[in-house]
Amino acid sequence: MTATRQSSTTSPFNFLKEGLLLPSQNRRLFAAIFTIYVASYSLFLVAYEIGFQPLALKVLRDIYTLTSTNPRSPVYGYLLRKLHDDNHKLLLASVAYLLLAIVIGSVIQLSAVFAAVTTYSGEVHTFGTLLGKARAQLKGPVFTLAFVYALVIAAVSLLSVLAALLVFLAFNRHFELLLAGSLVLLVAYALYFYLCFVCSLGVVVAVAEPGRCGAGAVGRAWQLVVKGGQRRAILLMTVTSALIAVVSPFYWLTKICSVSGALLLGFLYTVLMAAVDLFGVCALTAFYYECKERADQPPEMEYVKLSIQDV
Repeated sequence: MTATRQSSTTSPFNFLKEGLLLPSQNRRLFAAIFTIYVASYSLFLVAYEIGFQPLALKVLRDIYTLTSTNPRSPVYGYLLRKLHDDNHKLLLASVAYLLLAIVIGSVIQLSAVFAAVTTYSGEVHTFGTLLGKARAQLKGPVFTLAFVYALVIAAVSLLSVLAALLVFLAFNRHFELLLAGSLVLLVAYALYFYLCFVCSLGVVVAVAEPGRCGAGAVGRAWQLVVKGGQRRAILLMTVTSALIAVVSPFYWLTKICSVSGALLLGFLYTVLMAAVDLFGVCALTAFYYECKERADQPPEMEYVKLSIQDV
């Protein structure tokens, strides 16, 4: 006798449904997480509109004024110093905004992942008890997040080098190499998004499996995706990207509306983006458990009788 594997009949959309319904299992906890998401989006939106964007526009005006001024003019030196000072302020604001986004975003992401993992596992927590549980095993997920940020920075640096190379090829009219480089850059961007997905799944692994962190958690996430979740991973990336594409126009509409309309659309944008982020975390958690179950379960065997001639 010989054995063959029996195919799985699990629906590929099952984890999306579970991710959508997961907050209903602990409404108070996820309402708190959702409120924090909305507050953080509102904070960063206000900080961008009031702090960062005016500085960026001021630098652009300085550049325009400087380029339209005669270098021999007495005010040219003043304009040059003014541009330098405004650039310095913009750089400091950019660094502060980025660091704040990383720190606050990481805290909120870990809180949401802990809420999703514990709820999916059948545990019932308030926000306070969840923070206590997270504090007890925080080292591994934080180390994993640091490892993930290092990977993302390396990937973005590589993409930037490729993009700069394409600009160089375009200026020097190497069109054949430009076409080949564009295809390479397109593939690199696709791999980058795939890497980001695996890294996000690695954070879920670090929370759900406390013994794994850093490269071990990301490697485990990679194995889960490769073993049986590639199509589901593409599906989840497609769904979340489509949701973000649907929500993003609300932000751009705030630029052309009245003050009251801009405030309303801005608040609607923050609420919808918070909902998309929370759904993404819950769906990713359901995706992890489904892939883990598929990878860890022993293969079902069915036996087929062989004739004497086959033997």
